[in-house]
Amino acid sequence: MSISKKHRRVMEPNNMTMHFETVSCIKNALLSLMEQKKYDAISMTDVIRKSGISRAGVYYNYKSKDEILLDIVQDPINESIDSLTDSIFDNLEKVFRIGKKYESYFNAVIAAGLEQEYLNRMNKRFEDVTTSFYLVLWNGMIYNAFIEWVRAGMPGTVEDTIDQVIAALKLVSTSIETGLVQRKTSHTAEQQRRA
Repeated sequence: MSISKKHRRVMEPNNMTMHFETVSCIKNALLSLMEQKKYDAISMTDVIRKSGISRAGVYYNYKSKDEILLDIVQDPINESIDSLTDSIFDNLEKVFRIGKKYESYFNAVIAAGLEQEYLNRMNKRFEDVTTSFYLVLWNGMIYNAFIEWVRAGMPGTVEDTIDQVIAALKLVSTSIETGLVQRKTSHTAEQQRRA
């Protein structure tokens, strides 16, 4: 017996709602468990019990607690990326403010050894936008500064941290300029020696 178009139109939104609610229950269960104990001590059985979703329902959506955690962290990644502008300094502030807001998520990502996946997701978000190294380089610098800040317990204010990142970027810029001058001078000297 086939389902009529009318019934399909009614069922599809209901199925999407059910899926969203199921996934939300699973993610909320992991977040709740993370408030009670360390990430390493949480098992998929704990998540299944806490969520109230059947084992099959949980495993249909996620293969592991790491996959659940990465799905949870995708929301702050999206929030960061969706709010980006043309201002590098505004973007720095947004990334670190959103990171502070979701501190427990990022601590869990680091505890799980999944921080590289965070960078992969940042880079993947832009893979259709450009083939240049600019965004990859920028993401890598921000990622490294951010992850080390999280590992250090997010010391100081967001503003202090951004000031430190900007100071580091200035040092990198000066170092690159100095290196380019030295390279040009060395290259010119080599050309003159050959002539």
